[in-house]
Amino acid sequence: IEAHSRTDAELQRAKEKAEAANQAKSRYVVGLSHELRTPLNSVMGYAQILERDPDVPENRRGSVQVIKRSAEHLSGLIDGLLDISKIEAGRLHVYSNEINIQDFLDQIVDMFSLQAAAKGLEFRHARAKALPLYVRTDEKRLRQILVNLLSNAIKFTQSGHVNFDVGYRMQVATFTVSDTGSGISADDLDHIFEPFVRGEAEHNRFTPGLGLGLTITKLLTETLGGEITVRSAVGEGTRFQARLMLSKVERPALRRSS
Repeated sequence: IEAHSRTDAELQRAKEKAEAANQAKSRYVVGLSHELRTPLNSVMGYAQILERDPDVPENRRGSVQVIKRSAEHLSGLIDGLLDISKIEAGRLHVYSNEINIQDFLDQIVDMFSLQAAAKGLEFRHARAKALPLYVRTDEKRLRQILVNLLSNAIKFTQSGHVNFDVGYRMQVATFTVSDTGSGISADDLDHIFEPFVRGEAEHNRFTPGLGLGLTITKLLTETLGGEITVRSAVGEGTRFQARLMLSKVERPALRRSS
């Protein structure tokens, strides 16, 4: 009994140290991110001014655009780090509001149909007839999840098609994004949701991305009480599936007030 008590006490102390270290890391990341924001905003601001300046020589405009794109890249990295820190620290605010899910999906489909067409891909979409008009969810976070999954599908598919299917049963929505891309190797598949893991993109420096999109997608899905799974085969494509509770709203406030 005494040995068990000592072990429990040591485990508790180790747990407290780990939690303190994690909180310190989160505070450091947040503080550093805010410190980086000030000079980065200045760089982006001046790049935008120079981009619109007609007196900038034509042979210098490419350099200005490189500066702007690099600043945007850094800004995206900071946003990703902040999101992860907020989720880990339990400070990410989740809002549940009524949304017109049909309009919401139409906007997503319109946006990515154009992106797929620009790359010469076929964009396929289907949604369940049972999907209601209004549901309750966090619109911002749901959009973030779907945008990350669809962006990746189009980014890593060179030919063929991207599928976006929405199922709905027993108040649970199933969002499935599949593609005919190069697929993910078994070794990468085990680590695909870890931060800064980019899989195939690591070997292609021309493929944009920070390696945070899927990490944030998984954390957001779980924060909303859902789950995300992935299946992939090299040379055949990849299939992500996110399941989330989207409660049907029988008498939406938006419709009652109109």
